[in-house]
Amino acid sequence: MIESQWVFDDEYPTDILHRHEEKNSLSRLLEPAQHGHRANDTLIYGPSGVGKTATARQMLRDLRQRSTVSSALIECSGKTGNGILHEAIEKYPKGTMVHRNQPREELVVMLEKIVDGPFIVVLDEADVIPDLDVLEDLLSVDGVSTIAITHQHVEWLNRIDRDLRSRFHGDSQIEYRKYSTDELVDILEPRVEHGLTGDPTQDGHLEWIADETNGVARWAIKSVMSAAELALERNHDYFHDEDVADAFGRAKQKIRKDNLRSLPLPHQRLYEIVRMLGPISGGEMKQAYWKHKGEIFEGQGHNPVSWRQAWNYLDKMADYDLVRMPGDTNAKQYEATDEELEAPVEFEPREGAKLD
Repeated sequence: MIESQWVFDDEYPTDILHRHEEKNSLSRLLEPAQHGHRANDTLIYGPSGVGKTATARQMLRDLRQRSTVSSALIECSGKTGNGILHEAIEKYPKGTMVHRNQPREELVVMLEKIVDGPFIVVLDEADVIPDLDVLEDLLSVDGVSTIAITHQHVEWLNRIDRDLRSRFHGDSQIEYRKYSTDELVDILEPRVEHGLTGDPTQDGHLEWIADETNGVARWAIKSVMSAAELALERNHDYFHDEDVADAFGRAKQKIRKDNLRSLPLPHQRLYEIVRMLGPISGGEMKQAYWKHKGEIFEGQGHNPVSWRQAWNYLDKMADYDLVRMPGDTNAKQYEATDEELEAPVEFEPREGAKLD
């Protein structure tokens, strides 16, 4: 029944459907780069799993094929400002090797020396960058423009320098909404055609999956794959209703596991504290962070981040459905969504750092 699991992966190259307006907006903002000029800065925002990064990746790939334009997609989770500059330099076609601990000022000078044309830097997961001064560093270099991809655009804009906010206002913002049920069915049909054999889905199954997954393409696609796996395990020649019904939870577990493994080590250690101690109040969580921060960032080559930034890490985990943080700001509770899901890291706080 399963011909190719690759078809159901996030990285599978496919046409991005029902994003015509979003693609047109991004194309317009990138258009100056086709003529050798700096592209417009762009803020892309919306929930996880609705095609933000996939669209940016495809549009830049098409742009590079038509014009002499360079680009770099940087996953910002767990990276400092220096780390982002370091990766931008190494990913530039004429880049060079740089030392990990090279001062930021030297990194900016190096970037200025090598960039000789339009260079578009995509800051994926930009809402977890601890030091947004790096944005000013990047934009100080002639030819460099940025595409910031976030979940919460208002909070992100409030964190950047006032002089830079105007670059990301109005037409420079592109919102990605969730898909409708019909749109998701259109997205699922070619995946089924190319990834599964025969005619495994019955009338209404794809509509059911699209409706249940609440407009999130990643969850819908993984649910189709999970239904196929369950059908095989149960010796079914096609999807039975029970396979589809059980697929949603299995797909969610897979997505959570993949999301957790994609996070940097400090995030994973912080997650383990939530998993081990939760449910825990906001005040207790803050206390736990300060007591364990040395262990959380051990071996990372930089100092622990502030509690505010650690909270941004937790907020990102909530976006990924790894933790729940119900309640108002001053009355939040923190707990793991799935207490049985452990991070792939050995983390045991030292005796003196344990909570009282």
